[in-house]
Amino acid sequence: MPIFSVIAYSALIIAIVSTFLAVKGKYQFYWISAMGIYIFSFLAGFSIGQLTVGLTFIPLILAMGHSFGWIKNKRHSIIFLCLGIIIGFLMVMLIGNMLFYPLFPLFNILSE
Repeated sequence: MPIFSVIAYSALIIAIVSTFLAVKGKYQFYWISAMGIYIFSFLAGFSIGQLTVGLTFIPLILAMGHSFGWIKNKRHSIIFLCLGIIIGFLMVMLIGNMLFYPLFPLFNILSE
């Protein structure tokens, strides 16, 4: 269905723009970026979707670090960035397709 392509690419654009805004200092946009990447990954299928779902954890970890006040300087940002990369890689390698399970019921509703 073409609507899913429109939604997927819209989510990707939102993720890219919100990541740019978050890097510029509006850290709340990391949450939006994480959701955009996750939605894009889910709708992109299990080929590129599995590769990009790991990227969800980078803005997610950075958002948590800023929300709890754990990131105070650039060094902390780099540590949390590396932590997000490691967690994302491990989640994709160890869990795989099960990362998409929370959205399966929603996908079934939308496809009817």
